[in-house]
Amino acid sequence: MDVIYLLRRIAYKFYEVLHPDEPWIAQGAIQYCDRHLQRDQVGFEWGSGRSTAWFGKRLRTLVSIEFDQEWHNKVTEKLRRQNLTNVECRYIPVEHPLSEPTPAHYPKTPAYVIAINQFDDNSVDFAMVDGHYRQACILAALPKLKPGGLLLVDNTDWITLSEWGVPADWQIVHQSRNVMTQTTIWQKPVAQQLEQTFGSSGLFV
Repeated sequence: MDVIYLLRRIAYKFYEVLHPDEPWIAQGAIQYCDRHLQRDQVGFEWGSGRSTAWFGKRLRTLVSIEFDQEWHNKVTEKLRRQNLTNVECRYIPVEHPLSEPTPAHYPKTPAYVIAINQFDDNSVDFAMVDGHYRQACILAALPKLKPGGLLLVDNTDWITLSEWGVPADWQIVHQSRNVMTQTTIWQKPVAQQLEQTFGSSGLFV
């Protein structure tokens, strides 16, 4: 094992010990979210964990989807202990073997993915994809996010950025990595909402 890599792993482990409540994403992304998320915002998360309580303290409401029953129980208990009544952690099992590759499209979209359909289009301020069916979850999140809303995807170094399916006109407002992961945050273009409201000519439609 490379000595520098080993030292970075050790340093990261110390960081985790000193910051036990922070999400398991790149530290730069944590700092970005801490600066930009607001208490009047609505959030949605695929993949619960330390992030669930952390985001729940920074958002008005958060829905978190988890496919592992035991892990869901642990997260739910943590939320109960911290009295985070604005957070709903839902258990929805996956419908395919965990070892099976997860494409962007399915003949029948898994319930885990379409859980976000409880929200209207353009109504979610923040969505995090850090669970199963990642490419499909991204596609499900795109219409639900408000113009200007943030889409956070962890482990974006697994495949090329273009393969994740985020439209090319969505700006990458943050990207950082640590020894374990790369986290990327996109922002939905505000111009899309303006065009829907005023039309391409700038007049009301």
